[in-house]
Amino acid sequence: MNLLFAIGMLVGCSQTGTKNTNEQVIHKVLELQFSGPDKEFMDAMWNLENKNIVNGTEENEVFDRYVREVYGEYFTVSELEPFMRAFGIQYPSTAHSNDYKLELKDVSIEQTEEAGNRYEFIAQIGFQKSGGKEETAKVEGTIFFSTKEEGKIGRFQYSKDESLMESLSR
Repeated sequence: MNLLFAIGMLVGCSQTGTKNTNEQVIHKVLELQFSGPDKEFMDAMWNLENKNIVNGTEENEVFDRYVREVYGEYFTVSELEPFMRAFGIQYPSTAHSNDYKLELKDVSIEQTEEAGNRYEFIAQIGFQKSGGKEETAKVEGTIFFSTKEEGKIGRFQYSKDESLMESLSR
């Protein structure tokens, strides 16, 4: 009986540990997305000296390296590039282009019951145009953690943003 209790405790603790680790990963990625925008990220992305045309395709090894170094530990290799293309540059670059500062104010994260590797989040984001009054918006999304690589995001998507992108575009 004691052996079964000990095994149950180990399994329960490891699941709690995974949940906490996954929540920390989500929080960190949201901090990266909604703090700044990060000047080094922007310079790596927009500096023309970093861009080359190879076989008719624009490449930016400086930006790719920066993304791998900063975001790589949180994403599977197969999700990092799709995340960056679809979502990763969207808020920071729009804020940067229109002279806004972003600040992650709060995050609520819930692990869903139907899929143990699925998490939903609501992030409270502060945004302020240079010299303007700070406003806030909620950004919601869903994250699936890899079932093969523990602690790595296998799918990340934003779903709602209370018109944050529209506001940052002004």
